[in-house]
Amino acid sequence: MIDRIEFRSYLVKRKGVFRIATGASDVEDNIMVRIDSGDEFGVGNASPSDVTHETKGSIERFLLQAVESLVGVDEQDLSAVHDAMDGIAPGNTAAKAAVDMAVYDLLAKRDGKRLFEHFGGRGDGSALTDMTIGIEDEEETVRRAVSHCDSGFRALKLKVGLDLENDVRRMRAVRDAIGAGIEMRVDANQGYSVEQAILFCEEMHALGVVLVEQPVDANDYRGLKTVKGRSPVPIMADECLRSVADAMKVASEGAADIINIKLMKSGGIFPAQEIDEIAKGAGITTMIGCMGEIQQSIAAALHFALGSDNVKFVDLDSHFSMVDDPSSGLDFEDGKLITSNRPGLGMRTEMDLPHH
Repeated sequence: MIDRIEFRSYLVKRKGVFRIATGASDVEDNIMVRIDSGDEFGVGNASPSDVTHETKGSIERFLLQAVESLVGVDEQDLSAVHDAMDGIAPGNTAAKAAVDMAVYDLLAKRDGKRLFEHFGGRGDGSALTDMTIGIEDEEETVRRAVSHCDSGFRALKLKVGLDLENDVRRMRAVRDAIGAGIEMRVDANQGYSVEQAILFCEEMHALGVVLVEQPVDANDYRGLKTVKGRSPVPIMADECLRSVADAMKVASEGAADIINIKLMKSGGIFPAQEIDEIAKGAGITTMIGCMGEIQQSIAAALHFALGSDNVKFVDLDSHFSMVDDPSSGLDFEDGKLITSNRPGLGMRTEMDLPHH
């Protein structure tokens, strides 16, 4: 049974301003949750964003109610845990994700296994991740691309979507600067019309780009499917996919080649696994992505990815740009993000000491 739940909020600084087609930020709220059951505990993390319509305040209010609704629930029954959370309020997916990953951390620790092993995953606990570059001018974009490659990244994800011609020019300049050996992924954050998106994808094909993410408006499923049908580059759905129901819609309509799963959007690992299964059944591969998150929830996303054979892309990089992260334990080497060898999520956090 869940004995107690506590949470603490952190305002974490970014090393610089991060710009995408829909806005910019230099700090991120993260709220860590600790769940105790018997003599074991687990820690999760929530990162609010306008994508999930959450704020630090809304997450704290939800978690205060969760303290009352979840104590006494059987932590081994993830379905019951999620039912109890859904009973508090719909939505609030980042808050729910924090509770979900804390429970999984606890269960895997009790099992004495790393979480991905608890899921039946094999391997060495590492996965290639990209590093994301926000929207900057051409010179700065190239400078950052070269710098990230110099520091060990083997894949880059570049943000576009404000100006088609300028975007194409920037992507060409990056490819010229980094050479053919680095994987390039591109994210338009809904920035283009359908016709612009198709033109852009044709240009990206020539540059060896492996995927183009959410090129058109999130509500335009038909437009997304049109782009997918005419693009020589695989198309990934992101903003248009928040829930299991959305996943079923994208899958049934064949609107994308790849689905981007984010734990903050799905409500945690439990629903993310369902989305991944729906995608797999429709022949759609998945990517695991992130919001403005610290290492604790990045680790949860990495373990989820390592526990699935359908997750083909990993985009877990937000923690690299955080200052004073209250969690630690992930390593990075030769382009790969690496879990620790400790059980559960394997992390050390400021929540490890109970705050009675």
